[in-house]
Amino acid sequence: MPSNLIIPLMLAAMAVFMFMSIRNQKKRAAAATEMQSSVVPGSRVQLHSGLFGTVVDPSGEEVVTIEIAPGVVTEWNRLAIREVITADEDATDTSDADDDDSIEVPDSPAALDKLTKKTDDESGDKPEEK
Repeated sequence: MPSNLIIPLMLAAMAVFMFMSIRNQKKRAAAATEMQSSVVPGSRVQLHSGLFGTVVDPSGEEVVTIEIAPGVVTEWNRLAIREVITADEDATDTSDADDDDSIEVPDSPAALDKLTKKTDDESGDKPEEK
Protein backbone atom coordinates (compact mmCIF):
# COMPACT_ATOMS: atom_id res chain seq x y z
CA MET A 1 0.00 0.00 0.00
CA PRO A 2 1.48 3.37 -0.94
CA SER A 3 2.33 5.66 1.93
CA ASN A 4 0.44 8.56 0.36
CA LEU A 5 -2.91 6.78 1.12
CA ILE A 6 -2.32 6.40 4.88
CA ILE A 7 -3.12 10.00 5.82
CA PRO A 8 -6.43 10.18 3.85
CA LEU A 9 -7.51 6.81 5.33
CA MET A 10 -6.71 7.99 8.86
CA LEU A 11 -8.66 11.21 8.29
CA ALA A 12 -11.63 9.23 6.94
CA ALA A 13 -11.56 6.91 9.97
CA MET A 14 -11.48 9.91 12.32
CA ALA A 15 -14.40 11.52 10.47
CA VAL A 16 -16.49 8.35 10.79
CA PHE A 17 -15.67 8.10 14.51
CA MET A 18 -16.59 11.75 15.10
CA PHE A 19 -19.85 11.36 13.17
CA MET A 20 -20.86 8.33 15.22
CA SER A 21 -19.95 10.05 18.51
CA ILE A 22 -21.94 13.18 17.71
CA ARG A 23 -24.92 11.10 16.60
CA ASN A 24 -24.98 9.10 19.86
CA GLN A 25 -24.59 12.26 21.94
CA LYS A 26 -27.57 13.87 20.20
CA LYS A 27 -29.70 10.77 20.85
CA ARG A 28 -28.82 10.80 24.57
CA ALA A 29 -29.52 14.54 24.83
CA ALA A 30 -32.91 14.13 23.14
CA ALA A 31 -33.85 11.24 25.45
CA ALA A 32 -32.83 13.25 28.54
CA THR A 33 -34.82 16.30 27.38
CA GLU A 34 -37.91 14.18 26.76
CA MET A 35 -37.59 12.49 30.16
CA GLN A 36 -37.20 15.84 31.95
CA SER A 37 -40.20 17.34 30.18
CA SER A 38 -42.43 14.30 30.75
CA VAL A 39 -42.47 14.34 34.57
CA VAL A 40 -45.92 14.48 36.15
CA PRO A 41 -47.04 15.21 39.72
CA GLY A 42 -46.31 12.20 41.93
CA SER A 43 -43.34 10.97 39.88
CA ARG A 44 -40.33 9.82 41.92
CA VAL A 45 -37.15 11.36 40.55
CA GLN A 46 -33.44 11.33 41.27
CA LEU A 47 -31.58 14.59 40.86
CA HIS A 48 -28.00 14.96 39.62
CA SER A 49 -27.02 15.88 43.19
CA GLY A 50 -28.15 12.41 44.34
CA LEU A 51 -31.34 13.54 46.09
CA PHE A 52 -34.51 11.53 45.62
CA GLY A 53 -37.86 13.26 45.69
CA THR A 54 -41.45 13.37 44.50
CA VAL A 55 -42.56 15.89 41.89
CA VAL A 56 -45.23 18.21 43.28
CA ASP A 57 -45.59 20.84 40.54
CA PRO A 58 -43.95 20.33 37.14
CA SER A 59 -45.86 23.20 35.50
CA GLY A 60 -42.92 25.62 35.38
CA GLU A 61 -41.07 25.90 32.08
CA GLU A 62 -37.60 25.78 33.66
CA VAL A 63 -38.41 25.09 37.32
CA VAL A 64 -40.00 22.04 38.92
CA THR A 65 -41.17 21.76 42.55
CA ILE A 66 -39.98 18.62 44.32
CA GLU A 67 -40.79 17.26 47.78
CA ILE A 68 -37.56 15.79 49.16
CA ALA A 69 -38.96 14.90 52.60
CA PRO A 70 -42.45 15.00 54.10
CA GLY A 71 -43.35 18.69 54.26
CA VAL A 72 -40.07 19.86 52.67
CA VAL A 73 -40.79 21.26 49.21
CA THR A 74 -38.01 22.81 47.13
CA GLU A 75 -37.70 24.28 43.64
CA TRP A 76 -35.15 22.85 41.22
CA ASN A 77 -34.12 23.60 37.69
CA ARG A 78 -35.72 21.02 35.41
CA LEU A 79 -32.27 20.12 34.04
CA ALA A 80 -31.29 18.84 37.52
CA ILE A 81 -33.52 15.78 37.07
CA ARG A 82 -31.26 12.83 36.33
CA GLU A 83 -33.87 10.10 35.99
CA VAL A 84 -37.46 9.17 36.77
CA ILE A 85 -37.59 6.26 39.23
CA THR A 86 -40.11 3.55 38.39
CA ALA A 87 -41.97 1.53 41.01
CA ASP A 88 -39.81 -1.54 40.26
CA GLU A 89 -36.55 0.34 40.88
CA ASP A 90 -37.96 1.96 44.03
CA ALA A 91 -39.00 -1.45 45.44
CA THR A 92 -35.53 -2.84 44.71
CA ASP A 93 -33.86 0.04 46.58
CA THR A 94 -35.97 -0.47 49.71
CA SER A 95 -35.47 -4.25 49.76
CA ASP A 96 -31.68 -3.76 49.71
CA ALA A 97 -31.91 -1.51 52.78
CA ASP A 98 -33.78 -4.22 54.74
CA ASP A 99 -30.86 -6.66 54.32
CA ASP A 100 -28.41 -4.44 56.23
CA ASP A 101 -27.53 -5.14 59.85
CA SER A 102 -29.74 -3.21 62.22
CA ILE A 103 -28.16 -0.36 64.10
CA GLU A 104 -29.09 0.08 67.74
CA VAL A 105 -29.91 3.70 68.55
CA PRO A 106 -30.11 4.57 72.26
CA ASP A 107 -32.96 6.66 73.66
CA SER A 108 -31.06 8.31 76.51
CA PRO A 109 -27.49 9.13 77.57
CA ALA A 110 -27.58 6.28 80.08
CA ALA A 111 -28.49 3.83 77.34
CA LEU A 112 -25.65 5.25 75.25
CA ASP A 113 -23.19 4.56 78.08
CA LYS A 114 -24.45 0.97 78.37
CA LEU A 115 -24.18 0.46 74.62
CA THR A 116 -20.66 1.90 74.54
CA LYS A 117 -19.62 -0.26 77.51
CA LYS A 118 -21.06 -3.36 75.83
CA THR A 119 -19.21 -2.58 72.59
CA ASP A 120 -15.92 -2.02 74.45
CA ASP A 121 -16.33 -5.32 76.33
CA GLU A 122 -16.92 -7.20 73.07
CA SER A 123 -13.85 -5.72 71.39
CA GLY A 124 -11.58 -6.23 74.41
CA ASP A 125 -10.44 -2.62 74.37
CA LYS A 126 -10.45 -0.63 77.54
CA PRO A 127 -11.49 3.01 77.34
CA GLU A 128 -8.75 5.53 77.96
CA GLU A 129 -8.90 7.27 81.30
CA LYS A 130 -7.68 10.84 81.78
